[in-house]
Amino acid sequence: MISSAASILRTVFAATALLALPACVYQPLYGTNSYMSQDAAIALAQIHVAEVDSRVGQQVRNQLIFQLQGGRDIPEPVYELRLRVTDNTRLQAAIKDVADNTAGVVSVIASYDLINVANHTRVAGGSRSASASFDRTGQSFSNERAVRDAQNRAARLVAEELRLALAADIAGIQ
Repeated sequence: MISSAASILRTVFAATALLALPACVYQPLYGTNSYMSQDAAIALAQIHVAEVDSRVGQQVRNQLIFQLQGGRDIPEPVYELRLRVTDNTRLQAAIKDVADNTAGVVSVIASYDLINVANHTRVAGGSRSASASFDRTGQSFSNERAVRDAQNRAARLVAEELRLALAADIAGIQ
């Protein structure tokens, strides 16, 4: 009796697992992103990202170029993206003794203007920001590296937010 109840329970569990299996999402590793239409991906790939003048700005620009075009060169861009990137580093728990660990936060703010290359008009614009925290120690090189790593993390987050904002802007234009 107990073994038949256990086998029924195993059968029910196996059937439930088989029914739940198609709910898993399958996406090819090297395929296209199924969450974005092909037209939107093509429109985003036609945005030229203009040069910037700071290290953190260059990090944002590099990440954004990779997210928009996958590292490929675009022969004739339809839009130009002009970025203004600022970063700010502040200590959260400033303690006089550097031997004590203190926390810091890096904030990166990116303002953008999307310009139509054909008629040089501003099509869209906005501002996005992101923050990343870091720990300070008693070692100066470690502190500098922690700030730089936090700047890179915040730049990557801002680039992702910019890509989403640009996708929304392009969808509103078309």
